[in-house]
Amino acid sequence: MGLNMTSNKYNIKVLKVGESEVPGPEVYWMESFNSWEKLSFHVLLAYNDDISFMINTGMPLDLTLRNNEMIKFAGERAIFKSIDTLDVLASAGFKPDDIDFIAFTPVQDYTTGRLDEFKTSRIFIYRDGWIKDIAAPEYRYFHNRDLFIPRKILSYIYGDGWKNVIFYDDGSELIPGIKAISVKCHHRSSIAFSINTRNGIYIFTDAAFKINNINRMRPIGIAEDIYECLDAYEKIKGIGKVIPAYDPAFDNFYI
Repeated sequence: MGLNMTSNKYNIKVLKVGESEVPGPEVYWMESFNSWEKLSFHVLLAYNDDISFMINTGMPLDLTLRNNEMIKFAGERAIFKSIDTLDVLASAGFKPDDIDFIAFTPVQDYTTGRLDEFKTSRIFIYRDGWIKDIAAPEYRYFHNRDLFIPRKILSYIYGDGWKNVIFYDDGSELIPGIKAISVKCHHRSSIAFSINTRNGIYIFTDAAFKINNINRMRPIGIAEDIYECLDAYEKIKGIGKVIPAYDPAFDNFYI
């Protein structure tokens, strides 16, 4: 891709851009029925002196559709609360034009919600996940595509953003030191990103909501396939240290 990089090792910043509470069985399959679990929604910045790579862009400014669904699912306690991604980035010393590359795990409204603010960023999209979650879902009655991706963002991708899109396949090294592994489990577009840091390999994924999904080999309850979850946990544990996408324990994690 013509990148002039002196290092394929990255610093990492995990930035909180939203929060919610959900019933325990959403996080841990078939348990914790009388409890609630706090979730944090994160963007992850991987960067060095040459390049910056951001995973997820945060929630849309208008959460009406998402929160209507959350209220139907579990009541007012479950609504999503957003923290403005651009403000969070600014506090970390970054502007949208500073971000060279963007990717997602998975493609959802709460990961793609501010994509159209990043006019110069190249956009990595997992090809098979895009087809099955967005372009041509096999079982359409399970999908509200506006929840998977806001119409505004879909229009941006197929419009002004199209020139920046890079479709990739499972196992691709997206840039030196960052690899994408399809894990599915939560969604067809769910990815585990392997990131090379000075402290070893770290894995960022939504296949595990919290670290105890990994430590206890307990699938997420809102899985499309619990066996995919278990396979993913076995695979990614052997690659590096895992950062679950929604675990508040990793708020402001930094390497």
